[in-house]
Amino acid sequence: MTRILVVDDDVDLAGLVKTKLTAEGHQVFVINTGEGAFEYAKKVKPTICLLDIMLPGVTGYQICRKIRKDPELYSVAVMMLTALGEEPEIVHGMEQGADDYLVKPFKLERLMDKIASLNALLTTLKQRHRTTKLPGTDVFKRELNHSLARSAPVACVYLDAVGFEAYCKSRPQEGQTKALALIASVLSNLVRSEGIYESYIAHMGRQHFVVMLNLDDYERFCQGLIQSFDEQVKQLYSIQEVQQGYITVPNREGLETRTPLMALAMGVAHAKYRQFKSAKKMFEVLAQVRQKAQPTNGKSVFFVDRRHTDR
Repeated sequence: MTRILVVDDDVDLAGLVKTKLTAEGHQVFVINTGEGAFEYAKKVKPTICLLDIMLPGVTGYQICRKIRKDPELYSVAVMMLTALGEEPEIVHGMEQGADDYLVKPFKLERLMDKIASLNALLTTLKQRHRTTKLPGTDVFKRELNHSLARSAPVACVYLDAVGFEAYCKSRPQEGQTKALALIASVLSNLVRSEGIYESYIAHMGRQHFVVMLNLDDYERFCQGLIQSFDEQVKQLYSIQEVQQGYITVPNREGLETRTPLMALAMGVAHAKYRQFKSAKKMFEVLAQVRQKAQPTNGKSVFFVDRRHTDR
């Protein structure tokens, strides 16, 4: 059973939706005005909120922003209901922190599909990688979108462990597990030791990680991470490998090739000079600046995007 709040001034539609959702086993609450909708949400604490955009008194956009700023309602899944159906309105709704949208008029079967998708999304929020115990990319992007909707001054750091694949190839049984566990440990311990409490760490897959921080913390974080990782990564190698600064692994042709010890290539994007309206756009910038960060001789490095525009 899911607790669902329907905020819509169309009394007949709201009643029809309530009847359908109740028949499907959900607990449904309805309010037909924007005034008091946020306060009602605070009272009933829904899991999902179906939020009409055009409401008397207060718009759905305003209510969504208030939900995303509230510590009790922060994680509620929000679906915008819009009669406008045009891309600018839909995009604007998503930028306010909505998770999905549905264009009116809609079939009840379509609504049920959307509800199922939102429940699936909420389930993924609890999932963690079996080795790193960290959430994945989709969860991170949702957190980032919510922060951007609140106009929070954030910075994101994209980490790529260069040399990870070669290391795993040299330790085929336990290499990946050991390397991932070490990276996750270094990240988690660093935010604690540096007192960076407002942070969110995610594991995007393989050797790729991403961290969201307050704008004022990213430089201290990156510098501390370089120092900590470059020292602790030596635990993964033999004394001889550390002394020589490389490992030897076969390439595709089977020839032995020297590969430097693992190092972090970090790209940083932040909201100091320009406003990001979505996680998608910030991730595009992160991918660009990550390419600018090229470790040399096994030394980690970070590169910060300081552009004021997209160009």
